[in-house]
Order: sequence, then structure tokens, then C-alpha cells
Amino acid sequence: MGSGIAIWQVIILTIYSMWQIMDELTVQTSLSQPIWAGIVAGLVMGDLKTGLLIGGSLQLTVLGVGTFGGASKIDANSGTVLATAFAIGTGMKAEVAVAALGVPVPSLMIQTDILARFANTFFQHRIDKMIDEENYKGIERNFLYGYLPWTLSRGIPVFLALAFGWPVRTDSR
Repeated sequence: MGSGIAIWQVIILTIYSMWQIMDELTVQTSLSQPIWAGIVAGLVMGDLKTGLLIGGSLQLTVLGVGTFGGASKIDANSGTVLATAFAIGTGMKAEVAVAALGVPVPSLMIQTDILARFANTFFQHRIDKMIDEENYKGIERNFLYGYLPWTLSRGIPVFLALAFGWPVRTDSR
């Protein structure tokens, strides 16, 4: 059955959860979709089949969801990462992981999305001031700083859930 999670897996899945929101907000390679989150988490956790089952199930939940007008939407990507990691790490069935983690976690992550949007306004107001001052380096710098709230809004909850959801192994098994 499941045997928990190694530190390297926690780190990789946390970095992926942080990267996927940047991809979703900028380049949009589609690698930030739940199906890809399931593939990445499945590969990292060593069970691609479970990752695909969970990622595919959660992909269906977001097919018709859009963020028109800047509205927050469920974070099915982080939900997929956590549901896949816990399903594989604990031996939980994929269907149970989707119901127990894959749906409630993305709904709760709406709150971190709102917090990121709120925190990001600080950098946007600084950019407005720097535009008036024609400080182009400052504009570029604060534009990049604006990614910080977004990445942390995904990375912190995912890291905490993975790191403290069960005992972390220090070996490489």
C-alpha cells in the first residue's frame, strides 16, 4: 500500500504547484491543467495510472469554468496534486481521493486565490507610481514581484499539506 512521501517529492510537487499558477496567468501552455497535474504528481509519486485517473476526473470539473471578469475559480490543479499524492502515499482509492481531497481542497483554495489577488495590488500600485516617474527598471522589478503572492498562494498550502499530512521519509525509497 502507501508508504508516505519523501522530502524530494514534497519539494518537487510544491514547486510544480507554484509554477502552474504562473503558467496559467502568463504563457498558458496548458501544462497547468488538472490532467497534467495528475501526470506530474503520478510520476513523482511513482504511480502514473492513479495520477491520470485523478487528473482526468478533476479535469472534467473545470472544463466549463472560466474566470470572466477576474473572478476566482477552484484550484483543481493543487487539488489534483494533493489528491494524487495522498492517494498514492496512503494507498487510498483514486475515487475516494477525488471525493475527499480533489473537490474540497480546490474549493478552499479559492480563499488563497483571493488573498493573492489582494496582496498583488500592492505591487500594482507601486507600478502605477513608477510609470509616473518613468522608472522602467522599477516597473519590471515590481511586475516580477507580483508573481510572489500568486506562487505562495499555491505553494504554502500544498507544502504544508504534503509535509505535515503524514510523516516525511528522509530516505530515497
